[in-house]
Amino acid sequence: MVWLAGLITLLTIAVWVYAFFDALTTPAAEVRNLPKILWLIVIALFTPVGPLLWLFLGRPREADAPEPAGQSADGTSLDHLDPADFNQASDRDRPLGPDDDPEFLRKLNRRINPEE
Repeated sequence: MVWLAGLITLLTIAVWVYAFFDALTTPAAEVRNLPKILWLIVIALFTPVGPLLWLFLGRPREADAPEPAGQSADGTSLDHLDPADFNQASDRDRPLGPDDDPEFLRKLNRRINPEE
C-alpha cells in the first residue's frame, strides 16, 4: 500500500509541475476563463485540483488538427489539383526570399568561392 501512496504522490507532483510551467509559459492572451496570474495561484494553492482545472479549463484550445493529406478543411478531395499550379510566378516585382534572388545567389557564390 505504501508504494501506491508514493505513486499517487509522484503523479500529483508531476502533474503540478507540468501544469504550473505550462501556465507560466502560456501567453496571457491565450489563457481561458481566468487571468494568467489567477491560474498560477489556483495551481499553486489547490493541489491536485488546481492543476486539473488548468488542464481542462485554462489551457488554450489546441490549434486545428492538421488535415489529412489529400483532403481540404471541408473534407473534399484535393486530388484534382495540379502541383505545377503552385509554382507559377507571382505578380511581385521582387523575389519572395533570398534563395529566389539570382543576384543574391551570385554574391553568395562569390563570397564562398572568391577564386572563381
